[in-house]
Amino acid sequence: MRRPLPLIVIGLVAIAAAVVLGAIVPERYELAVLAPCCLLSLAFAWGVGKLGPAWLVLPAFMVVIPGTAVLVGDGHRALMDVLATPQTCVITSVEDLPRPDNPAFAHHVTCPDGAQLRIVVLGEQDKKMVPGPATVLRHPLMRPLLADRNDWSGDWVFGVPIAILLLLICATTLRARRVMRQA
Repeated sequence: MRRPLPLIVIGLVAIAAAVVLGAIVPERYELAVLAPCCLLSLAFAWGVGKLGPAWLVLPAFMVVIPGTAVLVGDGHRALMDVLATPQTCVITSVEDLPRPDNPAFAHHVTCPDGAQLRIVVLGEQDKKMVPGPATVLRHPLMRPLLADRNDWSGDWVFGVPIAILLLLICATTLRARRVMRQA
């Protein structure tokens, strides 16, 4: 493939799909979203290497792989902050979920409209909420979140798109410089 634009577009679509699908699918299926989106996002790095000098592939890999992985979770939380409707609900019970690496807590929540929600929060004991009233962020398409535990990294959510934009500017500028030398 000689043209870099389709590769770059495929990679960017994969990163955007990771954010959107990461917000929609249940948590236990996040890996099913993460694996193909990370693989397809490699097309962006390949396209940047074809657009500019080949050494730009390395920084592109360094942005795309961890960026896609982090945006599956943080992208969901950031989208919920912007698009979701806050609703006061009641936490009826909290259970500890056995996990090998990171503790998790399942909060059973009842909302005024009668909806019974199970919201899983990852983290240490300080992430565990006590039964009682709580604000829940709800959206018709995305998984609900507890507003008090909706902590997302602005550095990643805004940094990945900025880094992608800078890589594209560098690749385009270096390519234009090379073309100008050849003319």
